[in-house]
Amino acid sequence: MVLNLFNHIQGENGSQWAKFIREMGSDHLLFVAVDAAKYTHKAQFSNYYGDILGNPFAFDASLTGFEKLKKNVQKAKTQYGLKVVVIGIETTGHYYEDLTLHSRSEGYFVRIINSSITNEERKALLNSSKTDNLDLSAILVAMIHGRGTFNELPTGDPHRLQRLTRARRELVQQRTALQNQIHAYVDRIFREFEGKTTWKDGKREKVRPLSDTFGKASVYIMRHCLHPSDILSLGQEGLRELSIKENLKLRDSSIQILVDYAQTSISQPKECVEIDQYLLNQHLDLHECYNNQIKQLERKIEDLFVHTDGAIILSVCGIGVVTGAELFAEMGDISKFKHAGQLIKMAGTNPIVKQSGDRKPSHYQISRQGRKPFRNIVYQIGKSLAVNNLEMHKRYVELIERGKYSGQAYIALGNRMIRLAFSMIKHRTLYRTNKENYVLIDEITKKLHKPNAKMFFERFVL
Repeated sequence: MVLNLFNHIQGENGSQWAKFIREMGSDHLLFVAVDAAKYTHKAQFSNYYGDILGNPFAFDASLTGFEKLKKNVQKAKTQYGLKVVVIGIETTGHYYEDLTLHSRSEGYFVRIINSSITNEERKALLNSSKTDNLDLSAILVAMIHGRGTFNELPTGDPHRLQRLTRARRELVQQRTALQNQIHAYVDRIFREFEGKTTWKDGKREKVRPLSDTFGKASVYIMRHCLHPSDILSLGQEGLRELSIKENLKLRDSSIQILVDYAQTSISQPKECVEIDQYLLNQHLDLHECYNNQIKQLERKIEDLFVHTDGAIILSVCGIGVVTGAELFAEMGDISKFKHAGQLIKMAGTNPIVKQSGDRKPSHYQISRQGRKPFRNIVYQIGKSLAVNNLEMHKRYVELIERGKYSGQAYIALGNRMIRLAFSMIKHRTLYRTNKENYVLIDEITKKLHKPNAKMFFERFVL
């Protein structure tokens, strides 16, 4: 009987595994489960039928340790008459990467096992404990069942771009945490500096002296004359002179509000907040460092992104350089996917569907079973498109009118953008819109530096 190798119950991955077993022969396979760690790995052998071949053994995470693994593998092959070595390695941080590369260079077949798979296998063994030996057993069971993948380690521009965009996101998160600490110090020194509540026409309204807490004028005042006593000693004329001298561009209304708030401030005397001012200045120095690092990263991301096929999505209104680069980086090499639905599932933004008997299918919340960074950028892109893209904004309004929450609408728009990006990148097609004042050259030049804009037009237009 001829079997269709691309119609497996586990999909394409299952088909590939079934083909591999048939070609190699199940009686010739030596399975090696490896629990990777920072300093010491642990391994265990079995055959295709789950028979354990010897006791687990440890080997250090260096070339000498790998030589020990090779020696034990050769010994097991000779002893049990096995020919083909399949190593299953759990994706533990980045510790598995060097071992994977050396194993493949030796001609071993490597199966990459996701940690969530081994977790499910431990549950199937009805054991809530977690030890190295249990992990090895879970990896072996996962390999026998065809779980995992033969995929190569991620390489190329999408992978490099992913590392850059994720590093930037981490820096932005750290900067946000730092800004929260700065707000706390400012509150201790001059609580009203970031605004206070006033009553106007019987309604409560928050009035701020300066619109941007981390703008040039705000940062200068926070460094040099934040305390109310400093504001009052300068007065309106002094603040005006300071604004002209340091090019702070303070408005007269802002100066007036600062002086008024300083006169009625509830803050402590200046000598009581000297330590807070010292720590505030240190945090402002660190904040400036974060800003510089983020700017450098963003330029590096732009320079790399414009050389990839994914840069074509910059022709979409509402997609900036950073968000576009993050989306493309998390999508990865789209040649591995047959349709955009696979990418949506990888992001975990696909809805859960339940259906039984004659009942109609019911759609619930998103699965959240994919990559969290991918899911985050899908949400952020949907949010950006809802505001900055006319067609997507109309779609957003329709979803809200149908009773969807804003978060649900953002995810729906993000999924829509994945489908659009998949098609644009695959067919190298620029964005098409009915927006009357849309001009491609204007859209690109406002997003990219001049050399990169030229590169974009050479790659995708000319």
